[in-house]
Amino acid sequence: MDRFFDANNPVMQFLSRIVDLAILNLMTIVCMIPIVTAGAAITAMNNVLIHLVRKDETYVWKMFIKSFRQNLKQGIGLGILFTAIFAVAGVELMMLHSIDAKSSTMFMIIITVISICVFGVGIYTFALLSRFENTVRGTLFNAVSLALGHIPRTIGMLAICAGWAAFLWFAHGITLLLLLYGLTIPGFLCAKIYDPIFEKMETNEESAAE
Repeated sequence: MDRFFDANNPVMQFLSRIVDLAILNLMTIVCMIPIVTAGAAITAMNNVLIHLVRKDETYVWKMFIKSFRQNLKQGIGLGILFTAIFAVAGVELMMLHSIDAKSSTMFMIIITVISICVFGVGIYTFALLSRFENTVRGTLFNAVSLALGHIPRTIGMLAICAGWAAFLWFAHGITLLLLLYGLTIPGFLCAKIYDPIFEKMETNEESAAE
């Protein structure tokens, strides 16, 4: 019985991770409620997720709050930018959907493809903001470079997000699951994909600083 409750027990580590992801998801949702702070909340979430992926000693609450405060200004700016892009795309799609014409279908496909590409860049953007100090322009430039330079990983992350969204849709949302893991499950899996890139970048930064 003592072995079961040992912190190094794989079962206990898994259960601890599940609890951490649930707490992190709830914190992220609460901090996203004002909408304008959504970018900072996603950034803070990514920071904690990277620590979880690396199996560092993680204090979810403290790490989240610290990252949220540090990246609040840039997070708000980037959050508003991406929110505006998706809002415009959504309005355009609804307008085109109401038009009965072949050309509208083509434009809907184009807008959808562009939105997916922007979403992929967004994944890298807030993850980069959580780990590296840079200007907004520099962060966006690096995000685009990573998205294009690691296309298989980008596609993998988009597939994870699309698959999770489809699961929640067909499961009619499952409110409890959405509240506890709606953001952190796909976020954790995406962090596993992009973190090797970040580790290499961090190593290069350390080498350049020496």
